[in-house]
Amino acid sequence: MRRVVALFAALALSAAASAFPITYQGVLNSAGAPANGSFSITFQLTDSAVGGFLLQSIAMPAVNVVNGQFTVELNFADSHFNGQDRWLTIVVNGTSLTPRQRVSYAPYAVYSDRAREAGTVRVPLTLTGATVVIEGFASAAAGVGVRGVHLAGTGTEPGVLGQSNSSSASAAAVLGEITPGSGGSFSAGVRGINNSTTGNGVGVYGSQEGSGWGVYGVAPAAIGVFGSSGTGIGARGFSSSGTGVEGVSGNGVGVNAASSGLGLVAENTASDTLVELGTADYAVRATNLAVEGLGTAIYGRGGSTGILGEAAPEGFGNLSRYGVRGFAGGFSTGAQHLYGVSGFGQAPAFAGNRFAYGVAGGAQSGASTNIGYGIFGESVGPGTNFAGYFQGNVHVLGTLTKSSGAFKIDHPQDPENKYLSHSFVESPEMLNIYSGVAVLDGEGRAVVSLPAYFETLNASFRYQLTAIGAPMRDLHVAAEVSGNTFAIGGGAAGGKVSWQVSGVRQDPAAKYHAIRVEEEKPEAHRGKFLNPEAFGADRSRGIHAGPSLED
Repeated sequence: MRRVVALFAALALSAAASAFPITYQGVLNSAGAPANGSFSITFQLTDSAVGGFLLQSIAMPAVNVVNGQFTVELNFADSHFNGQDRWLTIVVNGTSLTPRQRVSYAPYAVYSDRAREAGTVRVPLTLTGATVVIEGFASAAAGVGVRGVHLAGTGTEPGVLGQSNSSSASAAAVLGEITPGSGGSFSAGVRGINNSTTGNGVGVYGSQEGSGWGVYGVAPAAIGVFGSSGTGIGARGFSSSGTGVEGVSGNGVGVNAASSGLGLVAENTASDTLVELGTADYAVRATNLAVEGLGTAIYGRGGSTGILGEAAPEGFGNLSRYGVRGFAGGFSTGAQHLYGVSGFGQAPAFAGNRFAYGVAGGAQSGASTNIGYGIFGESVGPGTNFAGYFQGNVHVLGTLTKSSGAFKIDHPQDPENKYLSHSFVESPEMLNIYSGVAVLDGEGRAVVSLPAYFETLNASFRYQLTAIGAPMRDLHVAAEVSGNTFAIGGGAAGGKVSWQVSGVRQDPAAKYHAIRVEEEKPEAHRGKFLNPEAFGADRSRGIHAGPSLED
């Protein structure tokens, strides 16, 4: 921590009438001890102890500090000392020291100088009045009401300086106004022109010391701020740590940038953030590389939709349109988890009957020869690939079709080193299978009870009986299913029988999604395959070719 613990300011009057350096002596402590070495110190002259306006800033990149003591000369413009209080802000190596130091009254001696003259008026000329002090009127079309000119070839003093000590809302140091209600095209309340042709300089420059706006534009029903450029940058915003560009409009356009080059560039060098609007390739391009592996390029928050992406419907032929497209990673990335698109939905904790969707996809085919995919997934490459991977329960409302099916688990005998896979059992019917082992009574009979829903869910019952331990020549189904039970007879007394009953589903869902075992391919699918690779054909002959990952 560094702080100035003592200071002495005195006025040294030089021979030149326009230079009145202030000799400033201070003591600089670091971590509670006198500092030593070379420090970058900036001295800022302001008109208020807190906030206010920055009148002038003097940067000294190498101030020699010995045992905490240093002495510098500050050449502030004498026009700043007009009889009002002034304060000094000291910035050491980029850190502002507080509180501000009030400048002693010695420098105000410059205010008494009246040796310079301009015509018959002694300058500086001070006039004080309760209302308008000076008015200038120009009656000719090319006339100028008031004109201020800085004649020196160097220096940073303005041609006209406006200051206001008012803390009221909408106070203005300088006000420019076009009074007619029907102003001319491109008429301006305030216009700034910089005739530099070297690329340096600014037409209009605004600054604000606090958390307000350097430049503020507002229009009730038009354009708050408009930037236009023929070949360069229409509007550019820069912030060392805050917002590069923010546009707000009551009913029109917050920021409208039109350019044949870059419409708008907002750059934040402190966190390596860049936003470009209206480039040749992108309507909006945003980059945020604030911290390696972190940072969000675009963040959207809305009352209904955070970010809405829509692709133009125009065009015909072999074209691709993406409402939203995401891409992550690359062959040289070191990241462990890469998400092309990631979605997360959070239902509230305080109410029931709410639904959260991580990702929701929908599609409409539009014609009988087209195919719509609510969600399409594909994964390629030499590693393990899943077009879709679900961790948790999966529900399909409709018919699930597949080219093959199996379960794959860690091998129960060597789970750390092997997998175990089994194929699904396939059938042209929607079969439910029930099985068990029955113990026969002393007469070689048994009654098997099935679930209470069995006959409601199933029809067309099929039976299988297998004797356990020894053959049972007369083993048979003594009574078919009735009342959700069936009977076994003809067995050995006390014997065991393995039984299996299957039934065809007859519930409403099965009837609604009935499977057509054989069907003709529609005209649009003929000559194509569900699995073209299995028939030695390439993907171009696939019915469900899907979008290319390289588009």
